[in-house]
Amino acid sequence: MRQLSPNKFLTKQFFTKTIATVTTLLLLSSTAMAFTEMDGKKVALEKQLGGGKWSIVEIWASDCGVCRTHMPSMVKLDDKLDNARIVGITLDGQKGVENAQAMIKEYNMKFKNIVSNPIEVNAWMLENIGEPLIGTPTFIIFDEKGKLVAAQPGPVKTESLETFIKENSQQEEDTQG
Repeated sequence: MRQLSPNKFLTKQFFTKTIATVTTLLLLSSTAMAFTEMDGKKVALEKQLGGGKWSIVEIWASDCGVCRTHMPSMVKLDDKLDNARIVGITLDGQKGVENAQAMIKEYNMKFKNIVSNPIEVNAWMLENIGEPLIGTPTFIIFDEKGKLVAAQPGPVKTESLETFIKENSQQEEDTQG
């Protein structure tokens, strides 16, 4: 009986795919997510949420045209919010932090901005929201206690964000009072 000799290309391809899959799983299962300040110092995203204020997390990138178009309205919203804060997460990563800083300066973004990358944000979203990162911008809303209440990929009108928070704040007051 004739033996089939293994194809070296398929063998290498199999091992390459296996190593890539294992590496991805290790990255995605890691509890040490790479969220940092602009200077590279690690920061816990969860500590930016709750604390008696609603939190609007906007995931953005400096090369995202929709993010750039939308950002002026977010800056205006930030000035209007009393019971909420905006937290930005740039996907530019530490290698693109200069681009992120330039955009922050260009739009005069006074709200907190954290640096990460698509892989880490996707892992964080899968773990904490149960949904993957689809693209930028993405909006995630947490209530005053830091509990997830909404997530929406794509642009969202700031009026809708403001109305959502007002309506849900009133519902919480009604159920507590």
